[in-house]
Amino acid sequence: MRRQLLLTLTGVLLGGIAIAQPRSASEPEMLIKSSTGLMAPVWSPSGDKIAVTTNGYTGVFVTDADGGNLKCVTNAPGAGYKMAWSADGKQILGRTNVVENNRVFHEIKVWNVESAKEYTIVAKTRDLKGTPTWSRAGRINIAEKTGVRTLSMSGNAVAAETSVYDLMVNDPIGAMTKIDGLNAIGGRMILNPSISADGKKVAFQIYGKGMYVCNSDGSDIKYLGVGVYPMWMPDGECLVFNRTTDDGARLTSSELIAVNVNTGKEVSLVNRADIIPLKPSVSPDGDKVIFENVADAAIYVINLKY
Repeated sequence: MRRQLLLTLTGVLLGGIAIAQPRSASEPEMLIKSSTGLMAPVWSPSGDKIAVTTNGYTGVFVTDADGGNLKCVTNAPGAGYKMAWSADGKQILGRTNVVENNRVFHEIKVWNVESAKEYTIVAKTRDLKGTPTWSRAGRINIAEKTGVRTLSMSGNAVAAETSVYDLMVNDPIGAMTKIDGLNAIGGRMILNPSISADGKKVAFQIYGKGMYVCNSDGSDIKYLGVGVYPMWMPDGECLVFNRTTDDGARLTSSELIAVNVNTGKEVSLVNRADIIPLKPSVSPDGDKVIFENVADAAIYVINLKY
């Protein structure tokens, strides 16, 4: 009898973990606002800072977790597009745009968050195929026409340390032909890949198809449905994402949703006519989600419960 009770309790606990999903614990609250308009917020790994960018991904700005002390790290055009915090939260990696004679070149740069000191890893080029990612030991992965390379902070090539996630970010078009299983879906661009905190799973969009999830080696690809900007919760089981509508020219509405990738169960977190949430970022402890509100170009936050 005792053994059966323990098994029953174990099953209940495991079942609870399997279906645990975040729910809204508060209404959306404005966290950061600027006269220039803000977008694409990203939590730092420790959760004590937030990086944001402005319209057109111009510049990188950093605030405290409560939205205070907004300061400029760089004003470089394009720097905020897919910007990435270093593991220690001291630096931000990005790809800038340089326009010369009506031609767009890119640079790979790293900025120190405190001093705003700038390091150029790759000088202006037209050979980049995607955006850079951090590798181990402060190294940087980039994809060029000749393939994916791993560079040191000085820009010197070192032994390559790329993964399926790196390939999706660095080479969003080429990844479709280089990852087993994606060819069957169709040769379209991969968008907004997101890797789970434990590094075991990757969520991503395929242009015109919807959201998918796979193991970190590219195996077990699973369709999640219609949605954009997937971002993992710390448990590696749930994602938050946006489901949007538009009139062909602009977004008209968006919902912020959490989905359990194992069960497919969805929970709405934000669904209001006056707020158009986009590009969510989950705090490292899983207690908050920040996002840009397209309706007023400010950054909002909601608290979560489980």
